[in-house]
Amino acid sequence: MLSVLLVDDEPNVRQGVKMMIPWSELELEVIGEGEDGDDGLSKIMKLSPDIVIADVKMPGKTGIQMIDAAVKNGFSGKSLILSGYSDFTYAKEAMSLGVKQFILKPVDEDELIEALKTVRDEILEERREKLAMQQINDYMSEQLTHALLLGDAEVLGKSDLSAYNYDTYDVAVISFADDISQEERTSLPEVIKKRFEGSGTDIVTSGLSGVAVIIFKGWNRQRMIEMLTKFSREYAGRIFITVGQTVSSADKIKDSYSEANSLLNSRFQYLHYGVLTKENSERNENNTAEIDDITDQICAYIEINDTERLEASVEQLRIALCGENYTAEKIKVTCMSVVIDIRARMIKSIGDKKAEQFIDDGFISRLGEMTSLFDMINLIKSTLTELSCTHFGKTTKSTMERVVQYIRANYSSELRLELLANIFGYNSAYLGKVFHQYTGENFNNYLDSIRITEAKRLLAMDEYKVYEVAEMVGYTNINYFHNKFKKYVGVSPLSYKRQCRDLSENKQ
Repeated sequence: MLSVLLVDDEPNVRQGVKMMIPWSELELEVIGEGEDGDDGLSKIMKLSPDIVIADVKMPGKTGIQMIDAAVKNGFSGKSLILSGYSDFTYAKEAMSLGVKQFILKPVDEDELIEALKTVRDEILEERREKLAMQQINDYMSEQLTHALLLGDAEVLGKSDLSAYNYDTYDVAVISFADDISQEERTSLPEVIKKRFEGSGTDIVTSGLSGVAVIIFKGWNRQRMIEMLTKFSREYAGRIFITVGQTVSSADKIKDSYSEANSLLNSRFQYLHYGVLTKENSERNENNTAEIDDITDQICAYIEINDTERLEASVEQLRIALCGENYTAEKIKVTCMSVVIDIRARMIKSIGDKKAEQFIDDGFISRLGEMTSLFDMINLIKSTLTELSCTHFGKTTKSTMERVVQYIRANYSSELRLELLANIFGYNSAYLGKVFHQYTGENFNNYLDSIRITEAKRLLAMDEYKVYEVAEMVGYTNINYFHNKFKKYVGVSPLSYKRQCRDLSENKQ
């Protein structure tokens, strides 16, 4: 629908023109009226109509003067002039200003309709030509940009690169998150163009991986990152932006793009960053902690209800996973395996139903469906913290009571005083002294006593071999177990097992 402005100092003429023309059939719409030349000029500049229908003679500016002033101020629409026979001398001057038709008064309906059709078709044809030319220019521009990003020497050898005379180039790749809505998936490329298109950028929205690729030419890197970060926050969690290294010449743009494209592989790990560069991803690659060690720490902090260090250990798990060259699926599998391991240990410590109240199969499946490591870690933190507070919440128990409780729950693991000191936040020498005062025994004797008591119970069941019992109560060396057992019980493990068997048979 094209817009039309009527300018005539006679209200009856304006009304008559409005009434006689079937505007909607012609795909035209009257958007305003001007009462004289000065008012008409004001309306032209304010409304930017596609077509102006104006009288020649009006108070103030004539129709010709009005059009002349409008053209000088940037008006690019078409004009029709209504004129009497005596005003026809204005025609030559009017044509020089782009006036398309001179229509004599009184206005003939058919003549005005035909004039409007002619002007309308000219405008539409010009727009089609302009659009076609713009599409050709956009295509040629995108082809050159593609060649720069991919390092296509053949295309670049035939291209004019005189516009690429900047000192720096940075490439940013903007990609969709997996769960972004289809509506945003369709509209976002155009939003990106409107936001970043202009001086110092080339943008590609098709034909390459990612939603959009932007070449920033001659930008201050910090300002560019800030602008991209602001944009990412508007679409938090729905887009992911990576930025390659700054390069100094057009033929190296491909290197910046290659790095930005490579960083896309880390989207699952760093989606919460919004904007990822090599600099802010490298800092996590120095982590040396093993996943198994972190899992041990998490379980320990659950059982002693140290929620602060529990959350810190889960965060350490995230950092460890970021430091590995893992795919998103590998990270999910690793996280789920860690949680399943924790669940098994908590079942042993507090019972099936109590542990599975927090970590059931539905929870495990939910982890596998998540779209970012950051969200997975936050869910694991909150769930394990709730589990710890519910079943191991701090009461009036002293620290030593909690230490003893932890030993009794984990005697079958590799327990050392140094490990307990680290878990409970003590110096190992100090913990050993306080532990002896509280229990009347040193740590190693107390641990051996618990292990041997459990070993006696298992041997009496006559279901396990001696080496199996040794492993079940925490002794990895069978000879060491044999010596400890004989020291505490007075006979060897095998002899004790036979005694229990004989006693059971005699009772029968």
